[in-house]
Amino acid sequence: MMSRIKVSRFNSILAAMAFTLGLAAQSSAAFSADMIEVEISGAVLKPGTYQFERGARLNSAAVAGQVSASAWFLGAALLRSSAIADQTRLKAGILFELKMNTVHAQSNNDDALVALLARYYQAIDAMPVTGRVQTEMDPLSQLFPPNNDLLELGDNLIYPTRPNQVRVIGAVVEDCILPHDGAMQLHDYISDCRPHRLADRDTAYVIQPDGNVSQHGRAYWNLEEANVAVGAVIYVPVREAVLSAQTADLNADVAAMLGTQYQLGGRFDE
Repeated sequence: MMSRIKVSRFNSILAAMAFTLGLAAQSSAAFSADMIEVEISGAVLKPGTYQFERGARLNSAAVAGQVSASAWFLGAALLRSSAIADQTRLKAGILFELKMNTVHAQSNNDDALVALLARYYQAIDAMPVTGRVQTEMDPLSQLFPPNNDLLELGDNLIYPTRPNQVRVIGAVVEDCILPHDGAMQLHDYISDCRPHRLADRDTAYVIQPDGNVSQHGRAYWNLEEANVAVGAVIYVPVREAVLSAQTADLNADVAAMLGTQYQLGGRFDE
């Protein structure tokens, strides 16, 4: 009889322990569901992976990582998992457009265009899909609520130091990295980099360090002032007349892809 009572009590204890463990597991799962992990790196005093409650905003991450006074906010990057799919499709679309134009150039026996497109294809194919999205990365400006976006699971905040360069790429004889000069205009940088004979003579794109993309006139008849910030990328497009009529968006798509390539503008290795 005593043995049966002991067994019964033991079973009751086991059942209670299982119930307690079950509640703990549910509590832990609920805790995990309410937390998100965010990585902070670059010119910060405390780089690493941090956990925040859902509903936390960018400034919380900047404060946790202690962004350095040497950080270059304009070129800082927020890499976001939710942007990967669209950017993957953008990259695939560009590569397809380049293949179409290569066939088009070969059918016209345009060896110069074939060679230029091969350079384009190699460059785009090597570009990572970063998930970079445009947002305010200056911790001080983030104190103004509209500039302080919500954090998402898997966000990666990267703060570079300030460079002293402007990169010119695209339909040029050779891609260039030039010293930034506040007195130089868009057409000056392009001239110093020697445009390709198939380059668009009328327009060019400026990709600012924060990822903003804009198109500007550069010919004598449509010349526009364009702010070329330190760390900017200038994209010289291919002349549309030599491209396939089925790929009218090629240059705009390339410029959009460049807007995601944060590493082209800043110093992210320091």
